[in-house]
Amino acid sequence: MASILKIALVSLLASSATAHMAMIEPCPRLSPNNPKCPAGDPVDYSIKAPIGTSDKIGQPLCKTSKKSSKNVAKWKAGSTVTVKFDPSGAAHSGGHCQFALSYDGGKNFVVVNDVLRYCFMKGNKGSNVAQVTSYSFKLPAGLPSSKNAVFAWSWINASGNREFYMNCADVEIEGTSKSFTGSKMLVANYGPGTPRVGEFMGNYNTGIDLFNKRPKITVTGSSTGANPAAGGPQKRSTAKSTSAKKSASAKKSATAASKSTELPWCN
Repeated sequence: MASILKIALVSLLASSATAHMAMIEPCPRLSPNNPKCPAGDPVDYSIKAPIGTSDKIGQPLCKTSKKSSKNVAKWKAGSTVTVKFDPSGAAHSGGHCQFALSYDGGKNFVVVNDVLRYCFMKGNKGSNVAQVTSYSFKLPAGLPSSKNAVFAWSWINASGNREFYMNCADVEIEGTSKSFTGSKMLVANYGPGTPRVGEFMGNYNTGIDLFNKRPKITVTGSSTGANPAAGGPQKRSTAKSTSAKKSASAKKSATAASKSTELPWCN
C-alpha cells in the first residue's frame, strides 16, 4: 500500500512539474531542472506552477524571497543575454512575457525587455506546445551596478485559467550609471488586488492597454563593490587619506609655531 501511495505521489509531482513553463537559464531560485544550479540549494518540483490566479495569491513574487546561495550569472550593462526555458512545458497559446530586474531585493522590478502577445509562439498559433524556448536581448546600457540584483521572468498566459507565472534568478550587474528609469513590471492575475487580464480567445491585444499604462520607476545601484571610477569605496578611502595628510600637516605647523614663540627663560 505504501509503495502504491509513493508511486501516486511521484506521478502527481511529475505531472505538476510538466504542466506549464519555467525558466532554466539563468538558474532560477528553487529550480530542479538545471544541474548547473548551486549545489545544495532547496528545490521546488512545482517550479512550473503559477504563483497566483486572478482569484488568489498562491506564492510570493519570485516563488520565494530566499536568495540562492550564490549569484548564478554576472552580466554587464549593454551586453546581450540569453534566457532559456524548459521545452517540455505547456505554452498555453503564448501570452505576455516580461523580463525585469530588481535592485531592492525583489520588491520592485524595472522591465528590461518585453515579449508581448506571442511569448513562446511564432505568431498567433494557438498551440499548447512551445515553439520558442530561448530569448536573447540586449540589456539597457544605463543599468547601475549591483551584486544583489534579482532577474525576473513573468508571464500572463493567453489561454486557460487566469494565472500569473514568475521565476527569479540572483545575478550581478556591472554598470557605470547611478540609476536607471524604465517601466514597472506589470503584475496581473495575482489575487483580487491586481488587474485581471482575461483569456485572449484569439485576440492577442488583450491586456495590451495595461502594459501601455505601466508607470515609470527609477532603480539605483549598490555602492558595494562599485567601480572606483564611478565613485566607489576607493574614492572614499582616497578622500580619507587626503584629510589625514592635511591633519598631520596642520599638527606639524602648530608645533613649529609653538616652538618659534617659546621665550628663552622657559627653556
